[in-house]
Amino acid sequence: MIEPSLPMRVSAAAALDVAYVASVGSLLNRLWLGGSSTAASDRQLRHWLAACSSLMLVAIPLQVVLLAASMTGDSSWKLAWSALPDVLTTHSGHTLAMSFCLVPFLLVFSLFPPAFRSKAGIWIGIALVLGITVCRAGFGHAASDGDFTLRELVQFLHLSSIAVWGGGVVIAGLAVAPQLAESAAPEEVVQFGRGLSRTVTVALIVVSLSGIYNAWRGLGGAVSPLPHTAWGRMLMVKVCIVLLALLHGGRVRLLLQENRSSKPDRIALIQSWLRAEAFLMLLVLVVSAWLANLPPADM
Repeated sequence: MIEPSLPMRVSAAAALDVAYVASVGSLLNRLWLGGSSTAASDRQLRHWLAACSSLMLVAIPLQVVLLAASMTGDSSWKLAWSALPDVLTTHSGHTLAMSFCLVPFLLVFSLFPPAFRSKAGIWIGIALVLGITVCRAGFGHAASDGDFTLRELVQFLHLSSIAVWGGGVVIAGLAVAPQLAESAAPEEVVQFGRGLSRTVTVALIVVSLSGIYNAWRGLGGAVSPLPHTAWGRMLMVKVCIVLLALLHGGRVRLLLQENRSSKPDRIALIQSWLRAEAFLMLLVLVVSAWLANLPPADM
């Protein structure tokens, strides 16, 4: 039976995941733009980063409250509020509190235009989201083996690579590529796309290896629970959507490698496929949030 707080916890987790990866994507897209970046694109990416930081400032406290509600099992929320001090003393409470403390710095960073005008400034922003990633790696199923374990390290690599792939594609597909297609030369669009492609390819390798490890641990080292548990079935749904996103991404990368990829009709096709991949990545994040709030098959 699904507990009353599960849909809300999934929604809060999905909001946090989307905001987190989009924050990473905003910073990475600025790096990929390089000298092609304009004042308008910098402003757009700063607005995305500010919006995502603001969403994290809401989503993280909401997760703490929902965690308290799930621990007390009180659907009326009365015990949940009184249990908040106790929840904050737990390992999960510590990781959520530490990640929350880093988000205001990211929000302040997004409000300063000079921060987006130099590589040094962008790397400061990336260092902040890496700190958030370290905290998030110690939350949830990955913390079941204790602190500073192989499972947490793999989770850190998985979260980082998902943020690079998902965040990079989401921001590129929904924000940067449409603006570039209107204001930049076709060659600049292709150059940006190839920079994205090279980075995402490396991230995909890490996503695949870390995802296999996490899935194997979640299944208890056996394939048999896959179709017979809610966690296993949701994992299969996630894998199917990820494979579909990979197919879309592969098509975009093939278009970028073709000699005629800078022609206007090719640019429109690349933009369309990149947008489709972005929406698929958002769906992957929602399914991942649901998966993270289900008990693993090995429990």
